Formats: sequence, C-alpha cells, structure tokens
Amino acid sequence: MIAWLMLLPLWWGASLSSDAAVEAYRAKDYATAAALWEAELAGAESAPERARLCYNLGNSAYRRERFLEAVGWYTAALRLTPRDGDAWRNLELARSAAGLEPADRGDLEATSLRLLSALTFAEAQWLLMAGLGILGLLLLFEALRGGRVARRLAWGGVVLVLLSAAPWLWHLSHAGERPLLVIQKGGTQGRSEPRSDATALARLDSGQVVLWRDELPGWVGVRADGKDLWVRSSAVFELDRRAEPGGTVDPSSGED
Repeated sequence: MIAWLMLLPLWWGASLSSDAAVEAYRAKDYATAAALWEAELAGAESAPERARLCYNLGNSAYRRERFLEAVGWYTAALRLTPRDGDAWRNLELARSAAGLEPADRGDLEATSLRLLSALTFAEAQWLLMAGLGILGLLLLFEALRGGRVARRLAWGGVVLVLLSAAPWLWHLSHAGERPLLVIQKGGTQGRSEPRSDATALARLDSGQVVLWRDELPGWVGVRADGKDLWVRSSAVFELDRRAEPGGTVDPSSGED
C-alpha cells in the first residue's frame, strides 16, 4: 500500500503524456507504456520534458519489478531536474526495493553532495554571476564610502562569491564524465577484454556508478576503482545519454 501511494505522483505526471501510453499504464501494460514513453523521449527536446519521461519510465520499470532499472531512470530524471521531490521519493523507494542503501544517507558527505548538485549547470552559472554582481556593487560602495562597515561588506561579498561558485566548480569538475549505473541484479564481472571468456578483473556491485570510456557491440568499456574494465552493455545504464534526445536504448537484465 505504501509503495502504491509513493508512486501516485508519478502516475499523475504520466497523465500529461500521450494518451496511448497513459491508457497502457492504466491497463497495467507497463511494457507497452514504457515503449511509448521511450519513443517520446527520443524526440523530446526540453530538459523538463525529458525528465518527466524518465520519471514515468522509472515508474513503469518499478511496476515490472525491474527495480535497478527504475533506479537508473529516476536518477536520470534527477540529473535533469535535481530538485524534483517526487523523483527523489521514488528513487529512494526503488533503491530500497533493490536492496541498495539510500541515495541520501543523511550524513555530511551525502548532504554536501546533494547541495552541490541541487542546481543544473546553467543555474549554477547564473548563481555565480549574481554573486559576482553583488561583489562588484559592494566593492564600488567600499571605494566610494570607505570605512570599516564598507570593508566588512566587501569581504562578505568575497565570501558570498566563494559560496556561490561551489556548485559551478562542482559541475566543472564533473564535465565530460559519462556516468553509468550497474543495473544487473547481483552485479556484473568487469573483464580485461570485451569477451565472455576474458579474465575477470573485478566484480561491480548492483547500483555502483562507473564511468564510460569506450564502447563495442554488446560491450562497454568502463573505469571503476582505478581500473579499466569491460562489461556487457545490458549490465549498465548510461544515466546522461538516456536523458538526451535520441539517446534511449531498452535496457535488459541479462546475467554474465
């Protein structure tokens, strides 16, 4: 009952999508609804629209008990609209169902990360520009008026710029990364070469985030824990490319 209530916000979001997808979802034909929403996602242009479709796809995956895939879709939605409370609630529900620890553990590290990533890159740029603008005004005031109060205000402006720059610097530090989420139940083997009989170098756990580095038919090269590995394409979910126009692929959950 709790799970049903938690997913209600996503169902209402889905009502804004195509009639066919909504009807399929209402009829509990979640696979058809997912296929229709993926087709829409391939052509969707705006970030809010793509986020909404990723959110709906997460709900469809959850209903089919593909919990790790649902985690991937909700995470993709949050990378587009990071302050979406419904997506956060459903993400935590899906992670719990998949046996993963909460995305927001409530400790200092998790809270700091959530604060730094709470803005999109464009929003972080505007925040930094606003901070620089305020600093400029305060410096001008200090130059014209002088005095202890003006100097303190100017130093306060410097602190404000440093704080407002933090989200922008965080985005810069992650620019160019292509994160992938391991969605294979039980994890997957990271191999030395893109072959099933290649040496297994590491075990990647379900829900672990790795970085894309290369791709071959049926295989993805990843970077994890300082190692270059190869995993099956079906074992991972590329968070950002799924959310870009034309970038959707139907994930599977095959085992090594």
